[in-house]
Amino acid sequence: MSVYSLIVRKTLAALLSALLAAAPSAADDAIEIDVYTAAIPPYITRENGVLVGSLVPVVNKYLEDRGFKANMSLLPWSAAFRRTIATPNSLLFPVDRTPVREEQFHWLEPLVTTNYYLYGLKGTVDPNTTIADVIESGALVSCTLNSIQCEILLQNGVPDDKIMRIEGASIRRRLTLMVAERNYYTVFDPEVFADLTVRQSLASDELIQLHKIGEKTSYLAASKDMPGVLLERLSRKN
Repeated sequence: MSVYSLIVRKTLAALLSALLAAAPSAADDAIEIDVYTAAIPPYITRENGVLVGSLVPVVNKYLEDRGFKANMSLLPWSAAFRRTIATPNSLLFPVDRTPVREEQFHWLEPLVTTNYYLYGLKGTVDPNTTIADVIESGALVSCTLNSIQCEILLQNGVPDDKIMRIEGASIRRRLTLMVAERNYYTVFDPEVFADLTVRQSLASDELIQLHKIGEKTSYLAASKDMPGVLLERLSRKN
């Protein structure tokens, strides 16, 4: 980042803080705030041009209660993650809270606890396969780029060069790679897996659920560059 860009960002943040502090009436007017998210059904998806899903009304209500109006943008997960880090005064959801990410965001509100399971290609893998078996075999395992799935694989001891990172949560692409014998294993939240297979008209029985390899809580999180006055208002407990 250039010195000029840094100065501009800090100046804008300072101006916003000053406006919020100096205008008592601001609490009565909704402040529009950029919120980035990704298509992760059933939590978030788009139907008829409108963002829907179990977490959308939860986030909208949280922001409305604190005097904000969400300007939600649906992006590929990796892009949503990067955009929030790079953009002051922005929010991201749902993002799993991990030690690696702890200093990257301000963590506002827990939204959902997610379980992650190892899946394998039916008819090719043993239903009793464990993550230790996968590591010992040297097999590739796919996951969504910049997602907690990849972090969980690393935490379970899967070598970095055995992790196949794929942009987005596409089951279709993962199945194509697996059937083509590029790799035999992947990681999914079972709820997302069940929803996506229906939406994408895929045979859910092509993959078999093996065993649970992780559990994480997803949050509504704020950009690390969020001004203090704005962050205080966002963090307010009702």
